Amino acid sequence: MLLDNRTLLFSLTMISALVALSLAVVSRSGRRDGLRIWAGAMGLESLGWVLISVRGMVPDALSILAPNLLMVGAQALKLVAVYEFRGLPWPRWRCLLPVLAMFLLLAELQYGDFRHRLIFGSLIYAGQMLLLVEILRTDTVAKQGRAWWLLFGSMVATIPIFILRALAALVSAESFATVEGTVAPNAVQMLMFVCVIALDILGSLGFILMEKERSDFELRALAMTDFLTKALNRRAFTMRSEQEVAAAQRSGAPLALLIIDIDHFKQINDKYGHAAGDTVLEEVARTITGGVRTQDTVGRYGGEEFGVLLPATDQAGALVLAEKLRKAVAAKQYDLGHESISVTISTGITVCAATCAQCRSNINQLVDEADQALYQAKREGRNRTAVKPVWCAGPMRQPLAWTKT
Repeated sequence: MLLDNRTLLFSLTMISALVALSLAVVSRSGRRDGLRIWAGAMGLESLGWVLISVRGMVPDALSILAPNLLMVGAQALKLVAVYEFRGLPWPRWRCLLPVLAMFLLLAELQYGDFRHRLIFGSLIYAGQMLLLVEILRTDTVAKQGRAWWLLFGSMVATIPIFILRALAALVSAESFATVEGTVAPNAVQMLMFVCVIALDILGSLGFILMEKERSDFELRALAMTDFLTKALNRRAFTMRSEQEVAAAQRSGAPLALLIIDIDHFKQINDKYGHAAGDTVLEEVARTITGGVRTQDTVGRYGGEEFGVLLPATDQAGALVLAEKLRKAVAAKQYDLGHESISVTISTGITVCAATCAQCRSNINQLVDEADQALYQAKREGRNRTAVKPVWCAGPMRQPLAWTKT
């Protein structure tokens, strides 16, 4: 015995209402993540299911025109929610055109064949799902997580359901000829309601989890990033150093490390204040980050010191880059609001071959050698670069001489 469709409609109403309420509760005010808009969409769906369930008992304007507009409006809001989640401006015509099309369709076919409303209405819903699928397909960031597949899969699976509904209404004239056919125990309608219940849950869960995955990623990024300079913090930089050393050992390529220090930074703080010092730190970090390659890593090692990892870079290449950064920093004027000043940096470099025992055993050895080179640059008068290679057993039998520029 088939389950009465009105029972399923009641289930849809409750599910949509509960999802809308849950999203409204967990969404954070002021955050443009799309959760509140998605909650509004589920609220519209809930109201639409209520009106559909009373078809045949209330005037057609309430049981046909209103619920269809609510449903197509809900899908439009879901599209807006996805655009807001991605931080993109939502396209008015893509979101509003299906709503207008549904209104014109219902107005034109108000007294016509009820099947035609089902056929064209189902195709409009399928078109809206295609728009959602398209914007989700281009979200390369969210696609890296698992939650994206829940939302994307549910949207894709909904499309053939509405197409099947349109085909069934086209072929089965008697079952869909009247309003009562939508709530009678019809196999196609039953299938559609069951699938919509499942896909509504999956889609909403996928959207919630996408937001959670993004929040988790942002928290991890905050934990690994220096809040002022936006470079890696010391912990993250050390972890990345260990990874780069391991990669250098596997590839046999050299690895260079730069330790950069802002000259006379304490005097800047003492003379102009800590706010000015923060401005200098931010600008120097921006100059360093903008001057390295994509594969290089920049981190704030502590205070006014920065570390730069240069994979697959020998001593000559490290010197060229260090001098490029030194000249770029010295060439800038740093606006402190009431006065502009110039700043210089000193850099210590060490280059480690993949066969180096120190590299294999202790990453701190690299840092110690780069620090020694930095101190040498400071002793030589600052605003310069010094190099001290790590002593390695193997091909490099003796440590190379100091190099200063």
